[in-house]
Amino acid sequence: MINRKFITFIVACVICLSAQLSHGENINVAVAANFKHTLQALKAPFEDSTPHTINIISASTGQLMQQISQHAPFDVFLAANIAHPQLLWQHIHEKRQLGLDALTVYAKGRLVFYSNFELPSDLSLAQAIKDERFKRLSVANARLAPYGDAAQQTLKCLGAYTQWQSKLIVGQNVAQAFQFIDSKNVDGGFVALSQVLNKNQQQLRIVDETCYKDINQMALRLHNKAASVAFMTFLKSATARSIIEQHGYRLP
Repeated sequence: MINRKFITFIVACVICLSAQLSHGENINVAVAANFKHTLQALKAPFEDSTPHTINIISASTGQLMQQISQHAPFDVFLAANIAHPQLLWQHIHEKRQLGLDALTVYAKGRLVFYSNFELPSDLSLAQAIKDERFKRLSVANARLAPYGDAAQQTLKCLGAYTQWQSKLIVGQNVAQAFQFIDSKNVDGGFVALSQVLNKNQQQLRIVDETCYKDINQMALRLHNKAASVAFMTFLKSATARSIIEQHGYRLP
C-alpha cells in the first residue's frame, strides 16, 4: 500500500512544478530610440498573451551596444540596424548557445524631414532645405544612430551636405534629434517617420528611400530565457506586425 505521506509529497511537487512552469518572467528589452513608442504599444498585447512582462530601456543603437558589451543585464536587443546585432551575436553565440534564430529583422525604418513650420505642398525636400527660415538642422549622431547615418546620406544625396555640415545640431539619438525640433530649439531636421505620424503633414517630407541605405532593424535575443524566446516569437506575430506597420515602418 502506498504511503499516504508519499502521495501528499508527490502531489505537492507536481503543484510546485506546475506553478513554476506557468510563472512568468520579467525581461529587459533594450530598444533603439526610434522604436521606443512602438515597443510601448507592443508591450500590452505581449503581456496580455503571455505570462511574461518587459522593462523598456531606450537609447541609441550604438549606446545600447556599448552597454551590452559592458555586461548590462539586457535580455533582448532591438537595434535600428543589422550590423550591431550581427557583430554582437558573433561574439556571444557560442558561450550563450545562441543559434541564428536568435537574430531576426523586425522592421524597416523610414526617414522623414520634420519642419517647425508648414511647407508649401509643391515644394520638394531639396527645395525646402534651401528655405532661408532654416538656420540649423537637427540630426542624430551618425556614428551611434542609423537614422543619423541615413540623414547624412540624404544630405549628400541632395547635394546639400557641404551647405549644412557646420550648421547641424547633433543629438545622441533620433529621440533627442526629434526633441530639438519639437521644442522649437531647431528649425527642422531628420527623424524617424514613426515619431511624427500625429504631426501636421504639411510640416513633413518623407525622404525618398533611394537617398539612403535600407534601415533594416534587427532584434537579437541575448539569452535562452523562456520570456525572451516568447517575445521574439511575438515580434513575428500578425498582431505585432500590424502594430509595427501602423507606427510608420515597412515590414521585413
